[in-house]
Amino acid sequence: MSRRNGIARVFLAFGLAVPLLAAACGGSAPTGITVKVSPTTAYVPVLDTLQFNATVTGTSNARVVWSVDNWVGGNSPVGFISQTGYYQAPSNVPSPSQVTITATSQEDDTKSASATVTIVTQSSGANTVQVASGETTSNISIQVSQLTPTLSIYGAGTCNGSSCSTSETGVQVAQGSSATIFVVGQGIVAGTVYSVSGNSDVTVTQPSGSQFGQTSDGTPSVTFNINVSATAAPGVRNIMVSNPTTGELSAFVGGIQITPSGQ
Repeated sequence: MSRRNGIARVFLAFGLAVPLLAAACGGSAPTGITVKVSPTTAYVPVLDTLQFNATVTGTSNARVVWSVDNWVGGNSPVGFISQTGYYQAPSNVPSPSQVTITATSQEDDTKSASATVTIVTQSSGANTVQVASGETTSNISIQVSQLTPTLSIYGAGTCNGSSCSTSETGVQVAQGSSATIFVVGQGIVAGTVYSVSGNSDVTVTQPSGSQFGQTSDGTPSVTFNINVSATAAPGVRNIMVSNPTTGELSAFVGGIQITPSGQ
């Protein structure tokens, strides 16, 4: 079996995703917290991207958890979103074609705001297009060439000293521990940004310099460090990489498995 099998990517994505679960927290949450998301509506072509922004008031903790249709980090049918609000539409128009992007306050998970995204095909028609003052032209068809992906994750694993290897099933990391993650794939270059889906309980130190390299067969690779909170919820997480320059995002769905401490 190829090492690429079992790896869900944004461009040809399928598989597992992590559902958004409300975590009960001790003590009372601050009152008066409000969350706003922008934009609140959008039309996004398949495989295209859009940056969402969240504003939190009423608390000093401005962090939010991003989800798509109640899945933290999204999934293959509805698209993926990083925990900075960077959304990548799915490769096919879902049914229904509208998905909901939600930002939930980390301080109070009962406070959230949402945006509605309509996924459209790369080629779509417009009923009316304004061409001059007082004049219109109907039935204009706009053709957009199919995107060619240049960013994709082939595999992920860990490093033991200077020796790194990948696994089709991803990486297991215990609560309260840290690990060096090893990722190989296409378009893994300096400037790409890495994240792990979930409630921001996995901290990623962005790689730089010599952390970018290549395997013995010339495949681009990178290593970066993660720290898992002792209170992180056990379960699967997605490893995501985005390229702000090209606007692409790729994910290894289920690339990290958070295990209970002591196991």
